[in-house]
Amino acid sequence: MISIKSRLFPAFAAFTLVAVACITSTTAAAAVPAKGTEILWDRYGIPHMFAPDHASLFYAYGYAQMEAHSELLIRLYTQSRGRAAEFYGDEYLDSDRWVRVNGIPERGKQWASQQSAEFAPLLAAFVDGLNAWGKEHADSLSAPAKAQFPFKPEDVLAHGLRVIHYDWLVSESKVDARVKKAGLDIHGSNEWAIAPSHSANGHSMLLSNSHLQWGDIHTYFEVQLTAPGVTSYGAVWIGIPVLRQCFTDYLGWTQTTNNPNGADLYNLTLKDGGYVLDGKVRQFATEKQTIKVKQKNGSLRDVALVIRTSEHGPVVVDKPGSAIALRVTALDRPRWFEQFWKMGLAHNFDEFQTAMKMQQVPLFNTAYADRDGHIMYLYNAAVPVRPRGDYQFWSGVVPGDTSELIWDAKKIIPYEQLPKVIDPPTGWVQNSNDTPWTSAYPMILDSSKFASYLAPPVGITTRAQRGIRTLSPAKKMTFDDVKAGKLSTHVETADQYVDDLVAAARKMGSDRTKKAADVLAKWDRAADNESDGILLFYRFLLGAGNGFQTIGGYAVPGDEKRPLDTPRGFADPAKAVKVLDQVAADIEKEYGSLNVKWGDVMRVRRGGTDLPANGAPSMMGAIRTLDPSPFVGGKAQGRAGDTYYAVIEFSTPVHAEALLGYGNWSKPGSKHVDDQLPLFSKKQMRTVWRSKAEVEANLESRKTW
Repeated sequence: MISIKSRLFPAFAAFTLVAVACITSTTAAAAVPAKGTEILWDRYGIPHMFAPDHASLFYAYGYAQMEAHSELLIRLYTQSRGRAAEFYGDEYLDSDRWVRVNGIPERGKQWASQQSAEFAPLLAAFVDGLNAWGKEHADSLSAPAKAQFPFKPEDVLAHGLRVIHYDWLVSESKVDARVKKAGLDIHGSNEWAIAPSHSANGHSMLLSNSHLQWGDIHTYFEVQLTAPGVTSYGAVWIGIPVLRQCFTDYLGWTQTTNNPNGADLYNLTLKDGGYVLDGKVRQFATEKQTIKVKQKNGSLRDVALVIRTSEHGPVVVDKPGSAIALRVTALDRPRWFEQFWKMGLAHNFDEFQTAMKMQQVPLFNTAYADRDGHIMYLYNAAVPVRPRGDYQFWSGVVPGDTSELIWDAKKIIPYEQLPKVIDPPTGWVQNSNDTPWTSAYPMILDSSKFASYLAPPVGITTRAQRGIRTLSPAKKMTFDDVKAGKLSTHVETADQYVDDLVAAARKMGSDRTKKAADVLAKWDRAADNESDGILLFYRFLLGAGNGFQTIGGYAVPGDEKRPLDTPRGFADPAKAVKVLDQVAADIEKEYGSLNVKWGDVMRVRRGGTDLPANGAPSMMGAIRTLDPSPFVGGKAQGRAGDTYYAVIEFSTPVHAEALLGYGNWSKPGSKHVDDQLPLFSKKQMRTVWRSKAEVEANLESRKTW
């Protein structure tokens, strides 16, 4: 039986062409970058790579990733080999099963042979940088990490495949949710692009704001890449050789998760040791593998793995009497690293769209802005052309007994037929994991004009509601306006429900509930360090349940024609008051008072730092998002939410501020593990240093070849 539960990961993106003869493949002699290649580490541990050619730039980038994140990066690559349990123990057994069942290591090798003649040497140079650092610093590595060398391009590609296709597009948790018909856990983020017509000084602006778990496969690395034709700055997940969130002297883009139907589950009808397809019994292709698992005493035990594959794809849920197979899109598109690289090399909107038309990246809402004044929202997705069915049909488990529903893996909806908004009259676009249709408001896109299975027909997040309210006023926005909007902890759901809750509590509640109503009435409706009332409202929302299920639902349900005004109110105010009363009793018991400051109970902790936190859980609809761990001893700590975020203005030179809240290093003992947390706690951002003079004025160390 194949059990699937794991901890997967993300990754990506930035820039193209030109390989230098002195940079050789990792299968040959060790490479060295060209003379003059250097890494300038600034005082926040951000590497600024300067190189005379592209291959040397990639080498330095690989070297820098190892310097800041060696143990984490190596473990992630080991997981993508399906051998993490062998070196790191039993907790990685499920991860290894998932990787092997889906053939990730084998496809990594296949993809390595399919890289373009332009990009293959650059990927090889990145790997040479990884290996060079490992050789130079072998004594600093743990025994499991040392055992993984040398790395090859196939390792980087397998890691990228695991991140994009088998975590973001489909993961074990998503498979489980779809089988159980439960709600999907969608990663959160915000993106805004603002045109000159809506900008106070006539420059386009971009907000890049990713919300992810703080650590492991979602760990971001902030970098600058500079070489002939390359002026890129941004961030990407550890282990990826390009940039995903990026801006240059000419343009920039950012992304949020959009959850297209790019992976489908098929319920197989079992018979005579095989499965039924079109009325005939087909036999599974069967492969036996052995996973080695490291024991606490250092010995290895063998765990047998039987992988069964149908015409649909590998069987990912395999139980006595039932089997579900998985089919994943875009596995024949091995060049998503190269696409991001070419996006970063673009000088204008036409060149950027040419890169996007490669359609190697299988998902992500993308917001774009450039110095020429163009902005765009794109529902980027590699969605297969399907014979029938809508988004809801394909979001579940579909029948596996007819070949009609087995789509051609090489046919996807073309770029021209994807939802997009280009240079809208409102002067802005936004996305906060809502559907494409609310990317501009009033809505420009009509869902009925697109394939019914491409995207959800309705749906807006409370963060998107907040973003639209921030962007909509006629007043032209300044850089500081965008920055303030990004850092705002104003809780959208408070505006939607607090007044009704306070009125109901004062009308029909107990003395304790009326005290709670007073706290909520005085609350600033923010999630700042000093905010008093957000804990009470947060606990109320948890008690009321998703969609207010436990209190009877909304008075006014969601209406796709009124995305900013609905849903609203409580269908049963008495039940809402009852939940508030219970929450108030619990808080009084735990804290001795209903007056609790958010920063006293919500903390940011990393390394040796423990500071007051600000930011609201994603469900509450603040642009500044911070999701808490379970409360222990009356306190919680941020474990997800704002990670890398930046505000960019396409002036000359480009003006940008950014923060990577948890710090740019994961190496134990480094001060860069937590040196940005004080800024996070104070709701401050850093100036982005890009000129060599700026970087050298804030230099911590230098590595030169």
